[in-house]
Amino acid sequence: MTKAPIDFEEEWCKISNGTLEIKWYYFPTTQSLKIDIEKIQQVKIQSQAKSYVKNWGSGDLCAWWACDMKRNFRSHPEEFFNVKIDIGETFKKGFTVHELDNFLPAIRKWLKVQNIVFE
Repeated sequence: MTKAPIDFEEEWCKISNGTLEIKWYYFPTTQSLKIDIEKIQQVKIQSQAKSYVKNWGSGDLCAWWACDMKRNFRSHPEEFFNVKIDIGETFKKGFTVHELDNFLPAIRKWLKVQNIVFE
């Protein structure tokens, strides 16, 4: 069996064959969360220079953030982004992206609804 081609991958997430894998998601096991990209209703993106979210877990009971212990302590936070995914569940799913210019075309390829919001 051949492996599906990878559209995008970095330390915090991977997009392949219509699936978004959020790495280091579950506490305390660090297991990944896999989401069918077609189920995504909205993607919100904000520069880490303009926002503060938990390094791991939920601080506002609206989103669960995958582990990124450097999220709020980078020397160049303007080069990193907080991405929050809404799949219609109570908790949104959040993670870090560094290479936004490569992430966006990879996720757009699979999204049914092109609802990407920059905050």
